[in-house]
Amino acid sequence: MMKKYAFPSIIIITTLILSIPGHPQRTKSSLKAGNQRSSEKGLKDNRYFFYFINSSVSNMGTDEEKSMYKEAIQRDMIAQFLYMKFMFGESFDEIRKSQKILIDLYRKILEKDISATKELLNGFAPEVVEKNNQKSRRYMNLGYRDTTNARVKMVMADNYRDSLFSMRLYEYVRAIKYAKHGKRYAFLSILESRTPPGKKKEYGILGFDEIGKFISGISGDKKDLYTLIHLDNYYRSKGGKSFYDMTWENPRLEEIEEYKNYLKMK
Repeated sequence: MMKKYAFPSIIIITTLILSIPGHPQRTKSSLKAGNQRSSEKGLKDNRYFFYFINSSVSNMGTDEEKSMYKEAIQRDMIAQFLYMKFMFGESFDEIRKSQKILIDLYRKILEKDISATKELLNGFAPEVVEKNNQKSRRYMNLGYRDTTNARVKMVMADNYRDSLFSMRLYEYVRAIKYAKHGKRYAFLSILESRTPPGKKKEYGILGFDEIGKFISGISGDKKDLYTLIHLDNYYRSKGGKSFYDMTWENPRLEEIEEYKNYLKMK
């Protein structure tokens, strides 16, 4: 039989247990595991971000944009190096620095893409309107629609919380895709307008090579520019190696000040 004076002790013990926070404190090992998962995701995301913007920087990037792209690649390479050394926290820090640079780079290229798409459409519009070809005008309308969508996506990305680096970059990716689609529609519109009735084709399903042949005959003085835009629309780089490949071949990681400090760490 339980004694009467035991009940107050039980109540006190129960109260103490209930007053203890319900969530366990993060141990050093759990924090390291969290950094490892964050680094893995960040490195995976970066592979896509570098691939996606590579042709734009390689084909039409300014010196400033190439410098930004190079530093982002260098920091990503350092992040991979740190990850292999099990320095997951430091690796994630470099991933964030890399993505911060990519955000600024993507924003610059996106603005250029939107302006270039609108300029291309506006340049073809007078001829399309004059010939009054319904299919050609339809392509033109789709191009303007995608230009508007690209700007909407850009504004959405601009207003994401600053800490959401990957989400913001993926939204910029969607915006750039819309801008590139708008350029494709611009070319399809002028090709439809200039092709004789007996040689009409369904341009929407033409492949890269076929559209390239049409573009090469559009205009002598703008042939090179249009060809370059066409390459970029399909994420291809002109000439030989892309800027990304050249950076990987000669990364010059010593240009990043933090890299020297990482080499000293065990």
